This record gives sequence, C-alpha cells and structure tokens, in this order.
Amino acid sequence: MQLISAQQQVILTGLPRSGTTLTCHLLNKLPNSVALHEPLIPLDLAGYERAQLVEFILEYFSAQRRQILQTGTAVSKSFGGQVPDNPMAGFDPITGKRIRVLDGRLVEINKPLEPDFCLAIKQPAFFTAILKDLVTTDSLRCFALIRNPLAVLLSWNSVEMPVSRGRVPAAEAFAPELKLSLEQIEDVYDRQVLLLDWFFQQYLTYLPAKQILFYEATINTAGRSLAVINPLANQLTETLYSKNNNSLYNAALKQTLLAKLLSKTEGAFWHFYTEEQLISI
Repeated sequence: MQLISAQQQVILTGLPRSGTTLTCHLLNKLPNSVALHEPLIPLDLAGYERAQLVEFILEYFSAQRRQILQTGTAVSKSFGGQVPDNPMAGFDPITGKRIRVLDGRLVEINKPLEPDFCLAIKQPAFFTAILKDLVTTDSLRCFALIRNPLAVLLSWNSVEMPVSRGRVPAAEAFAPELKLSLEQIEDVYDRQVLLLDWFFQQYLTYLPAKQILFYEATINTAGRSLAVINPLANQLTETLYSKNNNSLYNAALKQTLLAKLLSKTEGAFWHFYTEEQLISI
C-alpha cells in the first residue's frame, strides 16, 4: 500500500457529548472520506506501554484502510450499518435519561474511494488520555471537539453513560492521576466539573488552537468549519440545530451546575468560553 500522509489520517477526540459523533457523520458525507465512531475497545489496550499504543494505533489505521478498500466495510459503532448523527437518541421511560441507539460494530462504505482517502477515527476519552503521545507522531493529525461547558454538563446528566456519574473508564485506565482525583470526590457534580476541566486542560496543553474545534461553530456554519479537518467540508450545507438549550435539560440542575462552574475561577475551560456564554444557555 502506498505511503499515506498525515493529512489523510485523522485522530478525532473531544469532550463526551460535544458533537464528535455528529462530526463523524458529517465527514462521512464528503467524497473520499471515512470517519469511524469508536471502533477501538480501550480497556483491551490498558496493558500497553505508551510507545506501543501509538504503534498499535498507526497499524490500526492501516488495517482499517485495507479492510475498507478490500471489503467496503469498517469496524465502527453503528446504527443500521452507518454512523449516526446522535448515538444517544433513545429514551428510557424509567430513568428519564437518553440511551444509546447503536446496534452494531460494522459500517458499510458505499462510495468510491482512492487508496489515500481521508480516514478519521474518533475515540473521545481514550484519545484524550493519550493525546500527549499521539501528537508526537508526524503520521497523524489530531483534532478535539469542545462545547459550552454548561451545556456539556447538562447533557452528561441527561444520558445513561459513565460521565453521568462523573467517571470515564476509557480515560481513567490511561490516566491514573485522573482516576485518583475522581475517587477522592464524593459529590457527583464536583466530579463532573473536575472531569470536564481535565478534558479542556488536555486540549489546551497539547493542541494548537486551530486544531480545537467548537461545536457551536459546526452548527453555525452548517458543518463548513470542519474544513480544517477536510477542505471538502467547505461544500457542506447541512441544516443543523444547536442542542445547547435542549428542553430535556433540568432547569434547577442548570443553576446548580452553573454555580459550580462560575466558582472554578482557574478552570481551563475559561480559555475557550466566557461567563456570558455559559449564562446565555
């Protein structure tokens, strides 16, 4: 197989519930482009050394590229054989929380592709935890999705996921200091705020500003802001709606979480969002 440039091998990470799956969905609409939704099982890789992890991921990109070109399929969380725009579109009437609607781990690629097509792989928690190592290789480009911190916390509390309990096993397995910090906090909302700020701090520390993408920009530009990942995104004209003011969010909880965010004066998220932006939702 020909040598593939880093331009065509994209690491996609970001805050859970920041639009990373929507980003994959939009990138899959582009010609000569494939984006996979969490094909890896991070906890299976917990025993690897960091250098081994990077080599494994590079080989995984090559293996998925071969599989796509040879079989027209790829490993990816999916619904109906495709990457959905929102994997948490289901609803549990008992808990009142949104649940996953995924039904498989294989997607069908039904479009012509050149051997050097753009391949993006998305793993929010796992790739964030090892971002320091991923950015050291010149064979990959790394991007992170972020979103209004208050909207993120409200979304976390509306879904049935580990983040609703202030935990993220796929990151903690590779960031023992994060795991220890979370274990020392009893209040679930305080854990969530610490966890949210950890994600922001990783991106602030290891990525240049142009590789940190805002959910709000994706929505406001009909997806065209993703052109920094793939220039063909300039042709997108999707009808997208912000979920920052989702009617599912609890109004009383919003005030509780807002107060906790405002009290964290040294939070890394303040490098990206203002107090006015938090209050505006």
